[in-house]
Order: sequence, then structure tokens, then C-alpha cells
Amino acid sequence: MNFDGNSLILFYLILDFGKGSSALKLSKELGAIGGTIFLGKGTVRTEWLNVLGAFDLRKEIFITIIDEKLEDVFYDKMSRKFNLDKANNGIAFSMPLKYCLDLKGSKYVSKFQKKGVNNVDYESIFVIVDKGISGNVLEAAESAGSTGGTVIHGRGSGTQEKAKLFNIEIEPEKDIVLILSKIEKTESIVNAIGERLNINEPSNGIIFVMDVSRTLGLYNK
Repeated sequence: MNFDGNSLILFYLILDFGKGSSALKLSKELGAIGGTIFLGKGTVRTEWLNVLGAFDLRKEIFITIIDEKLEDVFYDKMSRKFNLDKANNGIAFSMPLKYCLDLKGSKYVSKFQKKGVNNVDYESIFVIVDKGISGNVLEAAESAGSTGGTVIHGRGSGTQEKAKLFNIEIEPEKDIVLILSKIEKTESIVNAIGERLNINEPSNGIIFVMDVSRTLGLYNK
């Protein structure tokens, strides 16, 4: 893994099921080293979709690490490939990384400085809970102003392997709920989820929040 710049970016794409492989292929052409595709389930609040039984939509979440100098290229090429400039075709967002360890144990320290690209005012909320509880998380979040989220099922690629998110092992019976929140709503959403799940009690879940440096595909409804 080679990083020529000083800043590392974690680049996310949330796409319809079946498009993750295309994103992986394109990312390698653009200079990323590898990537990971998670299966997920997206939720929307559009009432007529709910009536039609399409409230839960299968999604693929593609994640890769890139040098900051590639960020503009990634947004441009991914937007063109998946029409992210139009509503409901997918969401891209990126977050600064503090450091990265490769498979050989080398440590790459990032010197990322948030620049307020595109006047980003979002944060990412991650909630790790027992499988089957994700619906309660989304309901609590929506009661505090969230417009939806994506559920990632924490299953490893082998029978003895556990999925990992930011070096946290996720058991097969766990779900990861990802919510992109307006900064001014984050605290209310986190508190609502915490109260609904009694998060202060042992083994009831984990919540953490990360900065988002840039987004594409998010539209106010």
C-alpha cells in the first residue's frame, strides 16, 4: 500500500445491490489499493414505497482508503459512473483517517486538516447492536429528525472469520447502523438512540460519531 501524500481519506459509496463490484473495479483503476464491499439494507421514508413493500432496499456499501489528492477524482468519476448527481442513485461520502496499518504492519500517519469542502455539515453516526434491533435504532433516530439510514450486517467472509469495522470485531449476530446526520441534529439523534436502547447498560450496544469531510448524493426531502 503506497501513500505519496500526507492525508488519508476513507471513501464510502452506498449503492443499489449489484453495483459494488463496479465501484471496486473503478476504484482500482483510479489508484486505490483494494476495497471492501458490505451487504446492507437501506431505509427510506417515502410513503408510497412503504405501501408497495419497498421500505427496505438491498444495498451494497463499498469502502476504500485513498490519498487525499485522489479525492476530487474519485468524486468526479464515481458521480459520472453511478449518476450520483441525481437523487436516489447512491450516496458518496468521505472521512479523514488518523492512520492506517497495512498487511505488513507499516503505519501511515495522516495529517488531514478539515477544509470544509462543499460546506459539509454532516456527521456519521455508527451504532453496533444485536441483530434484529436495528429497526429500533432507526425508529429512535427518525423521532429525532433522521431521514433514514443503512443497516450493515456484521458477518465475516469465512465461517471462523468475524467482520471488522475500524478494527472492532463484529459478531455475526450483530448489525451496524450507519446514519448520516446534520451536525445540529447529531446530539439529539444519539441521545434518542441511547435512551431507546438503554445504551448505558452493559452489552446493549455501541455508538460512535465521526466527522464527514465531503458528501455527494444527499438531497433534502
